[in-house]
Amino acid sequence: MNARYVPPIEADAETQMAIDEALLRTYDENEGEPTFRFFRFKPSAITLGYTQPVEKTIDEEVCKKEGIPFVRRITGGGTVFHDHQGEITYSMVVEKKYGDIESSFKENLQPIINTLKELGLDAKFKPYNDILVGKRKISGSAQRRGKKGMLQHGTLMYATDLEKLSNILKLDEEKLKKKGADSFLDLVTTIEKEKGEKPEPDELIEMMKEEYEKHFGGEIEEKGLSERERQLADKLEKKYSSKGWTRNREWDRY
Repeated sequence: MNARYVPPIEADAETQMAIDEALLRTYDENEGEPTFRFFRFKPSAITLGYTQPVEKTIDEEVCKKEGIPFVRRITGGGTVFHDHQGEITYSMVVEKKYGDIESSFKENLQPIINTLKELGLDAKFKPYNDILVGKRKISGSAQRRGKKGMLQHGTLMYATDLEKLSNILKLDEEKLKKKGADSFLDLVTTIEKEKGEKPEPDELIEMMKEEYEKHFGGEIEEKGLSERERQLADKLEKKYSSKGWTRNREWDRY
């Protein structure tokens, strides 16, 4: 499959989520193309899954104290801490496949699993949308399916401040116990924790890029967003900046 690679963009959460939605919408309008990209959030931010209630999911006082904004995604899944100093987000928009959703996650996550294995880590897919190293989560993903296209994006925690994430989340102690964990920190990990050293994000991005090029298997063209995508993303930033969307999904038109 021929695909476009959009070079890394550092921007705030509203911009990043607006770009991802713009990529999916233009693909649905037959004005886009299969695309993948890697990006970092600046400043660090929280993204909430499509259905997650703010008040039951995160401690807003901690977010305010730490200066960490939060936005809602159009994709499902759980809370993600996009740590500017410790996390890389990947995103891809491709033609929607009908059938088993779990299989599509597994297929599209294989390049990240390969990257982690190349680093010497025992990475494996855990249904239906996570990657584990040993028994701990190092990457989670989410999807949104449109009329024609599918957006999948997710995280790779290479040096995420897991203590800070733990403080931000409103955790269910009973659920932790059912998973055999004394604390949230027993369930998650990073490349830095596993290897004892912090990798360079640019090197990780280059490694993942090479693996996704193999994954698509066709001609990869490196280029930026189209004019239509930029215009749509600019409009969608208003949605992701609004309290109506973040708290009540009031802007959703998809």
